[in-house]
Amino acid sequence: MKKLIFLAAFMVYITSCRQTAPNIAEVNGNLTDGSGVKLIMQEMDVRDIHSLDSVVLGQSGKFTFCPVVREPGFWLLRAPTGKILVMLLSPGEQLDLTGSILDFPDRVAMKGSEEAMLLNDFFRQTRANERLVDSLEMLIAEWQDRDDYYQLTQKLDTSFMQIWESQRSNEIRFIENNPGSLASLVVLNYGFGMSPVLSPEEDFTYYQKLDSTLSVKFPVNKHVKFHHQRVQELKRNISAPSVLHQTPRKKNG
Repeated sequence: MKKLIFLAAFMVYITSCRQTAPNIAEVNGNLTDGSGVKLIMQEMDVRDIHSLDSVVLGQSGKFTFCPVVREPGFWLLRAPTGKILVMLLSPGEQLDLTGSILDFPDRVAMKGSEEAMLLNDFFRQTRANERLVDSLEMLIAEWQDRDDYYQLTQKLDTSFMQIWESQRSNEIRFIENNPGSLASLVVLNYGFGMSPVLSPEEDFTYYQKLDSTLSVKFPVNKHVKFHHQRVQELKRNISAPSVLHQTPRKKNG
């Protein structure tokens, strides 16, 4: 009898992910080659990242996370290597991940909503550019003792700039094509290497574009409200007279 009670309780647990409340999302995974690997589920807040749950993969590589998602937002799946998979989740949504932990997150396939897939496609393209940068950096390290090192680095600098411009074009095109998607907020703020690709100084048009479209579509979303506040602050800074350009006062006498 006790075994039956336990089995019934277990069945309720594994099926309650999406049945207990409409704001429960479901992230199912099947990642091979990862027995004993710990994955951590985190929520990306407007200023911080919060760890909410974790799972240690078994031989099958299957796992399920059931986060409470009250509004569309951004979530992370973090591996022990520090590599992360960024996910856009909405209340009641189901996301399915398949692949190998050895290729995490580069070649992990995702199946989910159109919004989730938009962001996933962006990161797949971005990781391809990041791998190219890693290859160039390895070449710089290998060639540092060569007599023609300076000439070679000049050529590599050109390659770096080409990759940078490619990333910039990808981000601008993404925002222009998807101004009403929350995924565009991540793209707008994404840092490629140590520097942001799009900056408020040079690309304020895109900051405004997302503010005007997303504020209408998601008026109470915390990420959209935070972006709106940021845009308003940027506008004030732009309109404020610079101290450097003020005419200095003449001293008396």
